[in-house]
Amino acid sequence: MFVSDILLHKGDRVVSVSPDDTLSKAIAELSARRIGAVLVLASDGDIVGILSERDVVHALARRGTSALALAVADVMTRAVVTCDPDATIEHVMTLMTNGRFRHLPVVVRGRLAGMVSIGDVVRLRLEEQRNEAEALRHYIAAA
Repeated sequence: MFVSDILLHKGDRVVSVSPDDTLSKAIAELSARRIGAVLVLASDGDIVGILSERDVVHALARRGTSALALAVADVMTRAVVTCDPDATIEHVMTLMTNGRFRHLPVVVRGRLAGMVSIGDVVRLRLEEQRNEAEALRHYIAAA
């Protein structure tokens, strides 16, 4: 299974904020959409960072409620790991586990093509296991 399989089911819609948006505005977006991270995109659509719940917690721990007025650019993670739609699910799981993050932008030739989360990966793996088990049941029953 590949990242492209996730995107086929999920689509390519990505929630994003501007680096100039306030942390407060970004938190409202996270809450309203019930998601754990947003991409931070420049006006030309280039990925300049990612803002996760973990980034928010660290900012609040360091600055208290005054962090809410900071620009997203001051709080976001700048070193964004990405993957290609042809990446295997196993590769993505390794990236997420080793990097200790749960969201991974998907990029094709430098352009954003979607985003996958650990939840998406787990859901696909469970579906794959169910399909394999069902195929084995049919094989055994036909033998």
